Amino acid sequence: MKHLPNLLIVDDTQENMTFLEVITKNIDVNLIMAYSGSEALEKTRGLELALAIIDVRMPGMNGYDLALKMNEERLVDKVPIIFLTAGNSNEMEVFKGYSFGAVDYLFKPIHKHILVSKINVFLDLFNQKQTVIRDATLLKKSADNLTRVNDALKKSEEKYTELYDFAPFGYFTLTKEQTIQDLNYNGAGILVNERSHLINRHFSFLVSDSTRPVFNAFFNDVFRRKTKQICEVILQPDGNQPKYVHIEGMAVANGKQCLINVVDITERKRAEQIIKVSEEKYKTILNASPDGILLIDLNGIISEVSEIGLELFGNCNRDDIVSKDILLFIPDDERITINEIFKKTMSEGLSQNIELKFRKKNHTLFTAEISSTLIQNPEGVPLSFMIIIRDISYRKKMETKQIHADRMANLGEMATGIAHEINQPLNIISMVMDKILFETSKTETINIEFLKNKSDKIFENITRIRNIIDHVRAFSRSHDDYILTAFDINSSIENATSMIAEQFKHLGITLDLQLANQIPQIIGNTYRFEQVIINLLTNAKDAVMEKKSKQEEYVEMIVGIRTYQENQMLIVEVTDNGIGISHDDINNIMLPFYTTKDEGKGTGLGLSICYQIIKEMNGTIDLTSDIISGTKIKLVLDTQKKK
Repeated sequence: MKHLPNLLIVDDTQENMTFLEVITKNIDVNLIMAYSGSEALEKTRGLELALAIIDVRMPGMNGYDLALKMNEERLVDKVPIIFLTAGNSNEMEVFKGYSFGAVDYLFKPIHKHILVSKINVFLDLFNQKQTVIRDATLLKKSADNLTRVNDALKKSEEKYTELYDFAPFGYFTLTKEQTIQDLNYNGAGILVNERSHLINRHFSFLVSDSTRPVFNAFFNDVFRRKTKQICEVILQPDGNQPKYVHIEGMAVANGKQCLINVVDITERKRAEQIIKVSEEKYKTILNASPDGILLIDLNGIISEVSEIGLELFGNCNRDDIVSKDILLFIPDDERITINEIFKKTMSEGLSQNIELKFRKKNHTLFTAEISSTLIQNPEGVPLSFMIIIRDISYRKKMETKQIHADRMANLGEMATGIAHEINQPLNIISMVMDKILFETSKTETINIEFLKNKSDKIFENITRIRNIIDHVRAFSRSHDDYILTAFDINSSIENATSMIAEQFKHLGITLDLQLANQIPQIIGNTYRFEQVIINLLTNAKDAVMEKKSKQEEYVEMIVGIRTYQENQMLIVEVTDNGIGISHDDINNIMLPFYTTKDEGKGTGLGLSICYQIIKEMNGTIDLTSDIISGTKIKLVLDTQKKK
């Protein structure tokens, strides 16, 4: 009978345990899961472990303490341990782990294929060790049996005794009243008692109350049917743990006695129970997840769906989803995206946080963020995909409102500069009209050429005012129904700076534009991109003004915008020589509502909104800063990607 090797996984985080359980589901092991060091010690006490995978950082008893206690209890067969730890662990911690029994380290985030490969290596080593032990045991047993057989040739009575006592199973000779007349050493071992203490005891009294009727029926059939009978019952040794046993019996001595052989199947039964519990836990986790979960085979057919998944698709019945092609629930314009997700998952094992639209039962659409994981067998052969679906429709609405609110806040902050932009052409119109009236007061006639030139000047400035007003009106719109188009980022930057340039000029800030010629257009919303530029310029303005207020000597305040192309990437750099961002703040600066400004001077949404908009354009934001040279924000946009 083959017993699966024991694999222990210890982690206090449910998400990590679920991830590790899914990874090891198809590995032939007896999986023991514990959420703390004390639980791990309790579950593994007395068990031989092929491998332990332990998280270093746990409350209470950490991974190192658990490793020490676990191996203190094992004088010979130490447990090989793989520690899971963060990537910033120092060298001293690593050496400490090796001194406590570590054979390897895995740094988070864990790569599935590496973990599976390492588990298989240690399982192979364990199985080889077990094979050697088993072969040695069998060899020893063979040698012993040969010796006993040779001796038994001389004494037939001794031969019988030895074969009976040293048989690989427990043998019992029972009377018709179920009294034990004789038993071998293995039989005594199963009942964890001395042979002499078991002679003349009633065998059925050693059977648990719950399975005693089964044994009594078996025992009666042995004498009634006069053929070999079998049953499975639970034995209750004196003061010891219950044992599941398989019993075969037949009548002997002319029907006056019953000879039974008893095989301990406790480990097999426990393994079956663990598998059953694991399957139930898997179903519980599947249905308890706050996100929808789909299992999809390699042909795109849905094989399983969670309860939340049914709700996401419009409270469908399971039959409406299972056995259906996933493409039935994907709009036509999103099918390229889902195919790219499957392709990436197949090659890399994982795709995360990708936006995708799904079609509900009533044919309405909802926006989701999905992550895909490749499920493989122990040999690494792909079996299926697990898709986690998170409905982000509400979040997208909130982000849109947030972006619009930020846009209106920007307009409010720029109101003075925009008013100045309008006042300038109004002043010119006023002066031209004064000039015309002055000329007409000197004579009854006026030169037509003079009047035409002055009128053109008036209409030119009226057009300038109209363009400013039209652009402010367009910029302040919601844009929910905006169709993404190709646009020139240089023009978008110039439009954005036109609304803020006068404010910079009034504050004494130099705005340095270095816009490259003949750069390709990109796909997106030009007004949202303007909002990004305005947010970055506003932050740059605050940074240089703060630095000026903290220094006594004159500081030239400079804010720069530069565009250029690197291969297929379009780069926009916004720089300033302001106060800079501290090391503690730079990692959090993109988070919503995180601000380094004084209370009342910022919402903490600006850079978060910039990140959302640039992400929608398939771009990234890189930020570098120090308190001496200032800040550089780099927008990287892929000209080859289409929304």
